[in-house]
Parts: sequence; structure tokens; C-alpha cells
Amino acid sequence: MWLKEAQAECCEIAEPLPSHAECFVPEVCEELSQLQCLHDQQFIRRRRIWELAKPTRRVPRFTPFCPCKLKKPIEIIHLDKREHTRTEQLAYPTVRRLMLFKKDVARLFDPYRLVNLNRLLRKSLLSVYSRLANIQPPQEKKKITKWDKADWAKHTVILVKLAKPKKTFEEEKPESPSMPLKKMKRYKYLALPKKREELEKPVWTLTIVMARYKASDRIKILAKPTERDASQLHRELPIEIPLGALKHKASKRTVELSEPRRTAKTAPSDLKENAFVVSPTALTHKASKRTKELAEPREYENKHIRENPFAISPAALKAKAKPRIIELAKPKGS
Repeated sequence: MWLKEAQAECCEIAEPLPSHAECFVPEVCEELSQLQCLHDQQFIRRRRIWELAKPTRRVPRFTPFCPCKLKKPIEIIHLDKREHTRTEQLAYPTVRRLMLFKKDVARLFDPYRLVNLNRLLRKSLLSVYSRLANIQPPQEKKKITKWDKADWAKHTVILVKLAKPKKTFEEEKPESPSMPLKKMKRYKYLALPKKREELEKPVWTLTIVMARYKASDRIKILAKPTERDASQLHRELPIEIPLGALKHKASKRTVELSEPRRTAKTAPSDLKENAFVVSPTALTHKASKRTKELAEPREYENKHIRENPFAISPAALKAKAKPRIIELAKPKGS
């Protein structure tokens, strides 16, 4: 909330000290008096400087309300107040009407009144509805002046330039001088096919170092083949189950885990022990009239296959051809 005007000069506002700072008042007053004495001794006091030092207009951001009566009342403007309402926007007259009015009254009105009219015109131009309609102020029409001989001469020069065909900027490249093949030294050598040399593996020979070499204990252990127990690979059937597994009793947790997982509610399965056995209730049941009516087959009229396909309907016998149909029935050229 902002205050439009400052408070009156008659009321001096002194901010009250907090309760916990009142005990320091005498000490502060003594220090202030000492500072005042020092200030009076050090600085030259001139009336002009002190007058200029005073602030001309004090406009605080937040000030308490003055109890005395002011000449002008204080107006409080809220930050969330809407500046342009729909009624204000629609109240402005149209731009074209204002422009015509301004033309008629330009010589009769005072300049002060014209300023107000211009302000109203500006507001109506910048209103929401005129911006949505993209209304623009009317522009003055420029008078088309006739060309002189000099203007026509310039125009003809430009036309002559434009009438000329465009230049092709692609320059013809000169042919590079080529040497005849007979004078070239390497072309015969390069024309020969490539020969790939096959790398022959050298014959293995026993060297003196290899003959004197002695294998370490670790290499001898690694050189031995791994012996696997063949008894476990080939077992006699039936396989014997250990006694520990036979005597073992499953705990509650293992029994819970062995049960199948329950997912969403599934429909009961249609599988029965005897699928074709009819229940006794179905045998003793008596069908109602409605079920018997629904059980009877529906009779359809066969309209596809005719009993006598060459029979002519009585409507076709009584029909009379129109003159247009007789014209269309005649062969071409008759």
C-alpha cells in the first residue's frame, strides 16, 4: 500500500524506543552532546550550506497517519487495483470519430483543449479493444507529383541496365598441359599387377636352449590332466534318495512359499471330472413359455431364389413407358 501524498509538516513523527533500549538513553544523550560540541568547533557554520542541506521533500515509503486535518485528504491506492476496467475501455469514443472531430474543431479550440483531445485520442488508441481490432490512426495521403524530364532520364537509364542480359561469371578454365605417355617413366611399372609374396613359415628346429630347459614343479602340475569322478556321471536307475532328505520336515515358511501366487480374482474353471454329466436340477427343470418361444427357429422369407424366375410381375405388365425412355431405347443412328 502506497501513500499518494506526504504527511503534513505540522506533526513531527518520533519513532518510540523499544523497552529494552530505554536504559541506554542517558549515556547516548551525553555522547550526542559531546559530538555536537566537536562539530561546532571543527566546522564553519554557514546559513546557505545549512539551508541547502535540508531535504526539500520527504516522501517516506510507509508513514503513520497524521491526526490533524490536512488540506488534501490522503488517497490510498492498493497494488492489486485494476487500472483499466471493461467499462472504462468501452467508454472511450472510437478513434475515427475523434479524428474527424479534431479536424472540424482544430481552428476553433484553444491549444489546451486540443491537448486534452489528443490525450483522449491516445487513450482510445491504446485501449484493449482497439488493440485487439488493430485500429491505426489515419495517415495523411501524400500527393503524387508528376515526373520531370530529369526523372524520366534517370528512369530510362535504370531500365536500360535492367534490360541487358545477365553476365555469366563462370570463367572457362584453360586446359592443363598433359605429358604424352611415352615420355612418362613410371606408367609401365604402375601398369603391372601387384605381386604378393607368400610368407613361408620357418622349419621348427630344436635349439640348444630348448634342449637344456627344465620344467618347474608348477608347470608339471599344470601339465597333468584333470581326473574327474566318473561314478557321479553315470548313476544307476532308480537314483537313491538320501535319508536326510526323506526325514526332512518342511517349515511353515517353505509351505507358504510353495503355494501358488494369488493374483486377481479369476473366474472358476470349467473343467469338471465328468464334463458331459447333466446335473439333476437341469433334468427336472421345466422351460417357461418365453424360453420355448426363443428356442423356436425364426422363419425368414427367401427373396433370393425364385420359384419361377421367368415370371413377370403384375406391376411390370401394367407399366407404361415414358417418351424419354422410348427415345433412349432406340438404337443410335435410327
